[in-house]
Parts: sequence; C-alpha cells; structure tokens
Amino acid sequence: MWVPDWLLKLAGRKVADKLELQEDSKMESKPWWKSQTIWSAVVAGVIGVYNTVAPLKGLPPVPEWVYTLLGAIGIHGRATADTKIG
Repeated sequence: MWVPDWLLKLAGRKVADKLELQEDSKMESKPWWKSQTIWSAVVAGVIGVYNTVAPLKGLPPVPEWVYTLLGAIGIHGRATADTKIG
C-alpha cells in the first residue's frame, strides 16, 4: 500500500503533538557556560591534554577514575537538563 509523504508527515506531527513530543518554542534557554554537561566535557578535554604533556614535563598524571567521574557528571547533566542551551 502506497501512502504519500505529506500524509505520513502530517500523521507524524499529529501523533507527536498528542504525545507532547515536540519542544515548546517558549522553552527557556541558558548560556552555554551554565551547562553541567559542557563543563564536564571541557574538563575532560583539558585533563586529556594535561595527561599528554605531563610525562614530558615530569608531572604526575591525573588518575583514570577522574574520567569516569566526569562521564557520570556529563550523563547526569544531560539526563536532568530542563533548559536548552541557547
């Protein structure tokens, strides 16, 4: 059975509206620097660069468990986010 694309898109929009799956255009936004997820990614990147340079400078490396902690913070931040970055 063939169904036109426009009909499928219309049906998809109706279902998404009924289930409240679409973002509200009035949703509040926050600056990027207030995002817990962004900061955990930035810190992980900085630690990665530090751990690359540390042996060359004779500095101690950051322990591996710190990456696990930062990943958990990032996942928690993403799961509990209630405002978008804008």
